[in-house]
Amino acid sequence: MADLKDPGYWDTAILRAAGRLMMLAALESAPGHGYEIAQRLRAVCGNWCNPSPAMIYPAIHELEAEGLIACEAEVASGRTRRVCHLTDDGREALRVGAGAWARFLPAMEGLLATQGVSGGDACRGSEP
Repeated sequence: MADLKDPGYWDTAILRAAGRLMMLAALESAPGHGYEIAQRLRAVCGNWCNPSPAMIYPAIHELEAEGLIACEAEVASGRTRRVCHLTDDGREALRVGAGAWARFLPAMEGLLATQGVSGGDACRGSEP
């Protein structure tokens, strides 16, 4: 049974819900390999989102299988890395997902306000 009093439960649930969208957004401006994607997510979300390889690589495989990203092998400095970029379907998924979050977030902010909680700088490096 889930412990809804555990902040870790909520952090994990939110990250699961938003993680794929965040990864698509991380690839919107430029292609990248797994480590670069993780770095971009950290830069956006600070301490709240610290993606591990266990989060990034399965998500890359899932997004690729769904046709939302395409990955190609690239050799640099003697290392082969899979560099990923958004497909047209990935751009559409990003647009649709961002719209869904844009509708959801004001409702959540209203709920938090009734509870006396401020989200403020949550995605700019404060502790979750």
